[in-house]
Amino acid sequence: MTKSAKISRLIALWFLILLFAITISLFVGSTGVTWKIDNQLDWTIFYKLRVPRTLLALIAGMGLVISGQIYQTILNNPLADSFTLGLASGATFGSALAVFIGVSVWFVPLFSIFFSLLTLIVIVFITETMVKTFHVATMILSGIFIGAFFNSALYILLLLKPDKVNSMVSYMFGSVSSAEKLTVEITGGVTLICILILFGMSHFIKMIQLGDDKAITLGVNVRLISWCCLLIAAIMTAVIISFTGIIGFIGMIVPQVVRRVYKVPISIQMILNLLIGGSLLLIADTVGRVILSPIQIPVGIVLSIIAIPIMMYLMITEQRKKENH
Repeated sequence: MTKSAKISRLIALWFLILLFAITISLFVGSTGVTWKIDNQLDWTIFYKLRVPRTLLALIAGMGLVISGQIYQTILNNPLADSFTLGLASGATFGSALAVFIGVSVWFVPLFSIFFSLLTLIVIVFITETMVKTFHVATMILSGIFIGAFFNSALYILLLLKPDKVNSMVSYMFGSVSSAEKLTVEITGGVTLICILILFGMSHFIKMIQLGDDKAITLGVNVRLISWCCLLIAAIMTAVIISFTGIIGFIGMIVPQVVRRVYKVPISIQMILNLLIGGSLLLIADTVGRVILSPIQIPVGIVLSIIAIPIMMYLMITEQRKKENH
Protein backbone atom coordinates (compact mmCIF):
# COMPACT_ATOMS: atom_id res chain seq x y z
CA MET A 1 0.00 0.00 0.00
CA THR A 2 1.37 3.43 -0.97
CA LYS A 3 1.94 6.17 1.60
CA SER A 4 -0.84 8.36 0.14
CA ALA A 5 -3.29 5.43 0.36
CA LYS A 6 -2.35 4.88 4.02
CA ILE A 7 -2.89 8.56 4.76
CA SER A 8 -6.27 8.49 2.99
CA ARG A 9 -7.34 5.45 5.03
CA LEU A 10 -6.16 7.12 8.23
CA ILE A 11 -8.12 10.31 7.52
CA ALA A 12 -11.21 8.25 6.55
CA LEU A 13 -10.96 6.29 9.84
CA TRP A 14 -10.85 9.42 11.98
CA PHE A 15 -13.63 10.99 9.92
CA LEU A 16 -15.85 7.99 10.72
CA ILE A 17 -14.93 8.30 14.41
CA LEU A 18 -15.91 11.98 14.24
CA LEU A 19 -19.27 11.10 12.68
CA PHE A 20 -19.83 8.56 15.48
CA ALA A 21 -18.95 11.19 18.11
CA ILE A 22 -21.39 13.67 16.51
CA THR A 23 -24.14 11.03 16.50
CA ILE A 24 -23.78 10.10 20.18
CA SER A 25 -23.57 13.79 21.12
CA LEU A 26 -26.85 14.49 19.31
CA PHE A 27 -28.83 11.50 20.52
CA VAL A 28 -27.34 10.55 23.92
CA GLY A 29 -27.92 12.83 26.90
CA SER A 30 -28.93 13.10 30.55
CA THR A 31 -32.42 11.91 29.59
CA GLY A 32 -31.03 8.75 27.97
CA VAL A 33 -30.90 7.69 24.33
CA THR A 34 -33.44 9.49 22.14
CA TRP A 35 -33.33 8.17 18.58
CA LYS A 36 -36.93 9.14 17.88
CA ILE A 37 -38.37 12.65 17.91
CA ASP A 38 -42.07 12.05 18.43
CA ASN A 39 -43.39 15.34 19.75
CA GLN A 40 -42.78 19.08 19.95
CA LEU A 41 -40.88 18.84 23.25
CA ASP A 42 -38.43 16.27 21.82
CA TRP A 43 -37.92 18.45 18.75
CA THR A 44 -37.30 21.56 20.90
CA ILE A 45 -34.74 19.74 23.06
CA PHE A 46 -33.01 18.35 19.98
CA TYR A 47 -32.96 21.51 17.86
CA LYS A 48 -32.57 24.20 20.55
CA LEU A 49 -30.24 22.37 22.95
CA ARG A 50 -28.54 19.30 21.45
CA VAL A 51 -27.67 20.67 17.99
CA PRO A 52 -26.05 23.96 19.18
CA ARG A 53 -24.21 22.11 21.96
CA THR A 54 -22.85 19.51 19.55
CA LEU A 55 -21.77 22.14 17.03
CA LEU A 56 -20.07 24.30 19.69
CA ALA A 57 -18.21 21.26 21.09
CA LEU A 58 -17.12 20.32 17.55
CA ILE A 59 -15.93 23.86 16.77
CA ALA A 60 -14.17 24.23 20.14
CA GLY A 61 -12.37 20.89 19.84
CA MET A 62 -11.15 21.63 16.34
CA GLY A 63 -10.16 25.23 17.03
CA LEU A 64 -8.34 24.64 20.33
CA VAL A 65 -6.34 21.69 18.98
CA ILE A 66 -5.29 23.39 15.75
CA SER A 67 -4.24 26.50 17.71
CA GLY A 68 -2.28 24.26 20.09
CA GLN A 69 -0.46 22.74 17.12
CA ILE A 70 0.41 26.21 15.83
CA TYR A 71 1.77 27.37 19.21
CA GLN A 72 3.89 24.22 19.57
CA THR A 73 5.21 24.38 16.00
CA ILE A 74 6.03 28.10 15.91
CA LEU A 75 7.51 28.20 19.43
CA ASN A 76 9.11 24.73 19.03
CA ASN A 77 7.95 23.62 22.47
CA PRO A 78 5.52 20.75 23.24
CA LEU A 79 4.24 22.59 26.35
CA ALA A 80 3.16 25.68 24.41
CA ASP A 81 -0.62 26.10 24.43
CA SER A 82 -3.17 28.84 25.09
CA PHE A 83 -3.54 27.33 28.58
CA THR A 84 0.17 27.42 29.56
CA LEU A 85 0.83 30.75 27.79
CA GLY A 86 -1.89 32.41 29.88
CA LEU A 87 -3.91 33.40 26.81
CA ALA A 88 -6.86 31.25 27.90
CA SER A 89 -6.97 32.95 31.32
CA GLY A 90 -6.76 36.39 29.72
CA ALA A 91 -9.55 35.55 27.28
CA THR A 92 -11.67 34.09 30.11
CA PHE A 93 -11.25 37.22 32.23
CA GLY A 94 -12.25 39.36 29.23
CA SER A 95 -15.42 37.33 28.70
CA ALA A 96 -16.31 37.42 32.41
CA LEU A 97 -15.70 41.18 32.48
CA ALA A 98 -18.11 41.59 29.55
CA VAL A 99 -20.74 39.55 31.47
CA PHE A 100 -19.98 41.58 34.63
CA ILE A 101 -20.54 44.89 32.82
CA GLY A 102 -23.62 43.50 31.06
CA VAL A 103 -22.72 44.27 27.43
CA SER A 104 -24.32 42.68 24.36
CA VAL A 105 -23.36 39.11 23.42
CA TRP A 106 -21.62 40.50 20.31
CA PHE A 107 -19.07 42.31 22.53
CA VAL A 108 -18.16 39.22 24.59
CA PRO A 109 -15.71 37.81 21.99
CA LEU A 110 -14.27 41.29 21.42
CA PHE A 111 -13.45 41.64 25.14
CA SER A 112 -12.01 38.11 25.02
CA ILE A 113 -9.82 38.84 21.99
CA PHE A 114 -8.59 42.13 23.49
CA PHE A 115 -7.44 40.55 26.77
CA SER A 116 -5.99 37.50 25.00
CA LEU A 117 -3.87 39.67 22.69
CA LEU A 118 -2.99 41.94 25.61
CA THR A 119 -1.73 38.85 27.47
CA LEU A 120 0.36 37.79 24.45
CA ILE A 121 1.92 41.28 24.16
CA VAL A 122 2.67 41.46 27.91
CA ILE A 123 4.24 37.96 27.90
CA VAL A 124 6.49 38.76 24.92
CA PHE A 125 7.46 42.10 26.50
CA ILE A 126 8.33 40.45 29.86
CA THR A 127 10.26 37.66 28.12
CA GLU A 128 12.35 39.99 25.96
CA THR A 129 12.98 42.32 28.92
CA MET A 130 14.21 39.44 31.08
CA VAL A 131 16.42 37.53 28.64
CA LYS A 132 16.87 39.90 25.67
CA THR A 133 15.90 37.10 23.30
CA PHE A 134 12.88 35.01 22.29
CA HIS A 135 13.25 32.35 25.02
CA VAL A 136 10.26 30.00 25.02
CA ALA A 137 10.75 28.54 28.52
CA THR A 138 10.70 32.06 30.01
CA MET A 139 7.67 32.85 27.87
CA ILE A 140 5.73 29.87 29.27
CA LEU A 141 6.69 30.76 32.87
CA SER A 142 5.52 34.33 32.26
CA GLY A 143 2.28 32.95 30.82
CA ILE A 144 1.65 30.85 33.94
CA PHE A 145 2.16 33.92 36.17
CA ILE A 146 -0.09 36.14 34.03
CA GLY A 147 -2.71 33.36 33.93
CA ALA A 148 -2.69 33.18 37.74
CA PHE A 149 -3.15 36.96 37.92
CA PHE A 150 -6.19 36.88 35.61
CA ASN A 151 -7.70 33.95 37.54
CA SER A 152 -7.41 36.01 40.74
CA ALA A 153 -9.01 39.01 39.02
CA LEU A 154 -11.83 36.75 37.81
CA TYR A 155 -12.48 35.59 41.37
CA ILE A 156 -12.77 39.24 42.49
CA LEU A 157 -15.49 39.72 39.85
CA LEU A 158 -17.30 36.71 41.31
CA LEU A 159 -17.18 38.26 44.78
CA LEU A 160 -18.45 41.63 43.53
CA LYS A 161 -21.47 40.23 41.68
CA PRO A 162 -22.46 36.86 43.18
CA ASP A 163 -25.81 37.03 41.33
CA LYS A 164 -23.89 36.38 38.11
CA VAL A 165 -21.71 33.72 39.69
CA ASN A 166 -23.13 30.76 37.75
CA SER A 167 -22.40 32.17 34.30
CA MET A 168 -18.91 33.27 35.40
CA VAL A 169 -18.00 30.01 37.16
CA SER A 170 -18.63 28.12 33.91
CA TYR A 171 -15.76 30.14 32.39
CA MET A 172 -13.36 28.71 34.99
CA PHE A 173 -14.08 25.05 34.22
CA GLY A 174 -14.99 25.06 30.52
CA SER A 175 -18.44 24.06 29.34
CA VAL A 176 -20.52 23.98 26.14
CA SER A 177 -23.85 23.69 27.96
CA SER A 178 -24.83 27.32 27.29
CA ALA A 179 -24.53 26.93 23.50
CA GLU A 180 -27.03 28.89 21.40
CA LYS A 181 -27.51 29.48 17.70
CA LEU A 182 -25.81 32.90 17.86
CA THR A 183 -22.75 31.65 19.78
CA VAL A 184 -22.35 28.81 17.28
CA GLU A 185 -22.55 31.24 14.36
CA ILE A 186 -19.92 33.57 15.87
CA THR A 187 -17.46 30.87 16.93
CA GLY A 188 -18.04 28.83 13.77
CA GLY A 189 -17.50 31.76 11.43
CA VAL A 190 -14.31 33.00 13.12
CA THR A 191 -12.86 29.49 13.57
CA LEU A 192 -13.50 28.53 9.94
CA ILE A 193 -11.80 31.70 8.63
CA CYS A 194 -8.79 31.24 10.96
CA ILE A 195 -8.37 27.55 10.06
CA LEU A 196 -8.51 28.31 6.32
CA ILE A 197 -5.86 31.02 6.73
CA LEU A 198 -3.61 28.66 8.72
CA PHE A 199 -4.00 25.95 6.08
CA GLY A 200 -3.03 28.53 3.47
CA MET A 201 0.11 29.30 5.49
CA SER A 202 1.01 25.63 6.12
CA HIS A 203 3.78 25.75 3.48
CA PHE A 204 5.55 28.57 5.38
CA ILE A 205 4.94 26.85 8.75
CA LYS A 206 6.60 23.72 7.34
CA MET A 207 9.67 25.79 6.39
CA ILE A 208 9.84 27.34 9.89
CA GLN A 209 9.91 23.77 11.27
CA LEU A 210 13.23 23.28 9.46
CA GLY A 211 14.80 26.01 11.61
CA ASP A 212 14.99 29.80 11.41
CA ASP A 213 18.27 29.91 9.47
CA LYS A 214 17.13 27.48 6.79
CA ALA A 215 13.73 29.18 6.49
CA ILE A 216 15.40 32.58 6.02
CA THR A 217 17.64 31.19 3.26
CA LEU A 218 14.47 29.91 1.54
CA GLY A 219 13.09 33.46 1.54
CA VAL A 220 10.66 33.18 4.46
CA ASN A 221 10.14 36.19 6.72
CA VAL A 222 10.22 34.05 9.88
CA ARG A 223 9.29 36.81 12.34
CA LEU A 224 6.33 38.04 10.27
CA ILE A 225 4.94 34.54 9.60
CA SER A 226 5.45 33.52 13.24
CA TRP A 227 3.62 36.57 14.56
CA CYS A 228 0.79 36.17 12.04
CA CYS A 229 0.30 32.52 13.04
CA LEU A 230 0.40 33.31 16.77
CA LEU A 231 -2.10 36.17 16.37
CA ILE A 232 -4.52 34.07 14.29
CA ALA A 233 -4.31 31.20 16.79
CA ALA A 234 -4.81 33.66 19.69
CA ILE A 235 -7.89 35.24 18.06
CA MET A 236 -9.41 31.83 17.30
CA THR A 237 -8.76 30.60 20.86
CA ALA A 238 -10.11 33.81 22.41
CA VAL A 239 -13.40 33.66 20.49
CA ILE A 240 -13.95 29.99 21.42
CA ILE A 241 -13.06 30.57 25.08
CA SER A 242 -15.35 33.60 25.24
CA PHE A 243 -18.32 31.22 25.00
CA THR A 244 -16.91 27.99 26.49
CA GLY A 245 -14.51 29.12 29.21
CA ILE A 246 -11.14 27.49 29.83
CA ILE A 247 -10.88 24.04 28.26
CA GLY A 248 -7.32 23.08 29.09
CA PHE A 249 -4.90 20.37 27.95
CA ILE A 250 -6.71 19.31 24.74
CA GLY A 251 -4.70 21.80 22.68
CA MET A 252 -1.48 20.63 24.32
CA ILE A 253 -1.87 16.86 24.21
CA VAL A 254 -3.60 16.02 20.91
CA PRO A 255 -0.95 17.71 18.66
CA GLN A 256 1.82 15.93 20.60
CA VAL A 257 0.18 12.52 20.21
CA VAL A 258 -0.49 13.11 16.49
CA ARG A 259 3.10 14.22 15.91
CA ARG A 260 4.51 11.17 17.73
CA VAL A 261 2.18 8.50 16.37
CA TYR A 262 1.71 9.67 12.78
CA LYS A 263 4.84 10.67 10.86
CA VAL A 264 3.03 12.72 8.20
CA PRO A 265 3.46 16.21 6.66
CA ILE A 266 2.23 19.20 8.68
CA SER A 267 -0.85 19.76 6.48
CA ILE A 268 -1.97 16.14 7.16
CA GLN A 269 -1.19 16.65 10.85
CA MET A 270 -3.52 19.66 10.79
CA ILE A 271 -6.34 17.59 9.26
CA LEU A 272 -5.84 14.82 11.83
CA ASN A 273 -5.77 17.35 14.67
CA LEU A 274 -9.08 18.80 13.48
CA LEU A 275 -10.74 15.37 13.31
CA ILE A 276 -9.29 14.05 16.59
CA GLY A 277 -9.82 17.31 18.48
CA GLY A 278 -13.47 17.51 17.42
CA SER A 279 -14.07 13.83 18.25
CA LEU A 280 -12.39 14.01 21.67
CA LEU A 281 -14.29 17.08 22.87
CA LEU A 282 -17.63 15.68 21.66
CA ILE A 283 -17.03 12.36 23.45
CA ALA A 284 -15.81 14.11 26.63
CA ASP A 285 -18.92 16.33 26.66
CA THR A 286 -21.21 13.31 26.20
CA VAL A 287 -19.44 11.45 29.03
CA GLY A 288 -19.85 14.52 31.26
CA ARG A 289 -23.58 14.58 30.55
CA VAL A 290 -24.34 10.92 31.25
CA ILE A 291 -21.81 9.59 33.79
CA LEU A 292 -23.47 11.24 36.84
CA SER A 293 -26.85 11.99 35.26
CA PRO A 294 -28.77 14.21 35.91
CA ILE A 295 -25.70 16.13 37.18
CA GLN A 296 -23.66 17.47 34.25
CA ILE A 297 -19.87 17.61 34.61
CA PRO A 298 -18.26 20.46 32.62
CA VAL A 299 -16.26 19.20 29.65
CA GLY A 300 -13.14 21.00 30.91
CA ILE A 301 -13.13 18.84 34.06
CA VAL A 302 -13.69 15.61 32.11
CA LEU A 303 -10.79 16.46 29.78
CA SER A 304 -8.51 17.31 32.71
CA ILE A 305 -9.19 13.92 34.33
CA ILE A 306 -8.42 12.17 31.02
CA ALA A 307 -5.52 14.39 29.96
CA ILE A 308 -3.39 14.75 33.09
CA PRO A 309 -2.31 11.04 33.23
CA ILE A 310 -1.59 11.16 29.47
CA MET A 311 0.44 14.34 29.96
CA MET A 312 2.47 12.71 32.75
CA TYR A 313 3.15 9.69 30.51
CA LEU A 314 4.29 11.92 27.62
CA MET A 315 6.63 13.86 29.92
CA ILE A 316 8.17 10.67 31.34
CA THR A 317 8.71 9.08 27.90
CA GLU A 318 10.14 12.33 26.51
CA GLN A 319 12.65 12.52 29.37
CA ARG A 320 13.67 8.87 28.86
CA LYS A 321 14.20 9.54 25.14
CA LYS A 322 16.54 12.43 25.96
CA GLU A 323 18.47 10.28 28.46
CA ASN A 324 18.87 7.46 25.91
CA HIS A 325 20.22 9.86 23.33
